[in-house]
Amino acid sequence: MSFSSDVKSELARIEPAKKCCMLAEIAGFLRASGSIRITGGSFAIMASTESAAVARHFKVLIETYFRNKVGLAIGGSHRPGSQGKKGKNTYYINISPDEKSMQILRETGMLLIREGDDYFSDGIYPPIVKSKCCKRSYMRGMFLSCGTMSDPRKGYHLEFVLDKEQSAMDLRKLVGSFDDLSASVARRGENYVVYMKKAAYISDMLGIMGAGSAVLEFESIRVNKSMHGEIMRIINCDNANVDRTLLAAEEQRGWLVKIASSETGREPEADELTDPLSEFWSKGLRQLSPQLKEAAYLRLYRPEASLTEIGESLTPPVGKAAISKRFAKLRALAENANGDAKGDSPR
Repeated sequence: MSFSSDVKSELARIEPAKKCCMLAEIAGFLRASGSIRITGGSFAIMASTESAAVARHFKVLIETYFRNKVGLAIGGSHRPGSQGKKGKNTYYINISPDEKSMQILRETGMLLIREGDDYFSDGIYPPIVKSKCCKRSYMRGMFLSCGTMSDPRKGYHLEFVLDKEQSAMDLRKLVGSFDDLSASVARRGENYVVYMKKAAYISDMLGIMGAGSAVLEFESIRVNKSMHGEIMRIINCDNANVDRTLLAAEEQRGWLVKIASSETGREPEADELTDPLSEFWSKGLRQLSPQLKEAAYLRLYRPEASLTEIGESLTPPVGKAAISKRFAKLRALAENANGDAKGDSPR
């Protein structure tokens, strides 16, 4: 199963202890996935889900709270954002007029009265979510209905897909009522998506809804990703340092070639370049001072070493600043030797 399916399975096992929380969770579920059917002049309720566990959970929850009978059927999906995945069952919860459908619509705040007439509301009914516990339950019901999240190994994203703009705006406000938590709203086709991409928000949201095991797994994956990212940063940094060291070493050896070529009056053979004991180097570097000659030969013997490592290999050892000054002098000699060679060349 996907990470999102695991979260829903965990949430579907939660049994609200308080009546108010039971009603809030039912209201959240029906607000997002419920639809109204007219049957014999009365209203019937139909809600759908692609999870058998979620269907069983709300069948039991509704029957427990309203003391009625809830029908369960299988068919195609009409939920907002659902594309009807091939080979995947969709479970329908059916509540007929004889099984208190009108009472359910009124208590969940879906059917209200204004100026003596009934009307269907599009948003979240405020009295249902007055307390923190009911807010948690309402969002859990909504997530079980229309929520989904990406696998945290691949990315951080949690969303609710709703078909009414007012419901989306109310849900964003409900999410924002918790400390240090917020969500955004975007239009996607005919639907409205309430989403969050910040890992800390998603972790908090899972905890608020009651998915404790999912929070632990999410945070474990998050820490591992963070450690992996830090390790890769260090490796990349080390690789970059090695590349810079090798480029600097190649440039410094080029200075030594210019100095030795000027002294010997010739270019080195290919095998002489890699042999510090060759005649080219012994004659070409003989005019250097003992300090510069020691630094030059260490560079020839250790082409991969950094300036700090070369400085530590000297007798006595010197710091990076001191060895840098020696190579600066070698560079100056190389530039002078190159200038002399140009001055001697025929015009």
